[in-house]
Amino acid sequence: MRVNRLLPYAACLLALGGATACGSPDAPPPDAVASAPVVKRMDIAVNGTTITPTPSQVDLGVGQAIELTVTVDHDDELHAHGFNGAEAELKAGQPTTVKLVGTESGVFEVETHDPALTILTVAVR
Repeated sequence: MRVNRLLPYAACLLALGGATACGSPDAPPPDAVASAPVVKRMDIAVNGTTITPTPSQVDLGVGQAIELTVTVDHDDELHAHGFNGAEAELKAGQPTTVKLVGTESGVFEVETHDPALTILTVAVR
């Protein structure tokens, strides 16, 4: 009879143990989700000498990234100071995405060449 009284407790322990072991095999562990790098994203349009949104400063931590999607109304080039000479060819009407990773501290300009416009300043701290 003593075994019969312990049976519900044993079943409960088995159920709890099974619930913790049954996870999605594809789900990353909780600490992996928390440590995933955050990538900032920003859409920028250049029409003549007008930049939308208005040029501003974006803050990044060392190791963080920003993805810029730039659309221009004329063929041009994009240059990002302080990001290992990151450059991109810009074609009129075609969005171009550039990923910049802050590897060193400083304040850096992202600019077009023709005309020379500062479209964004990135402060890496």
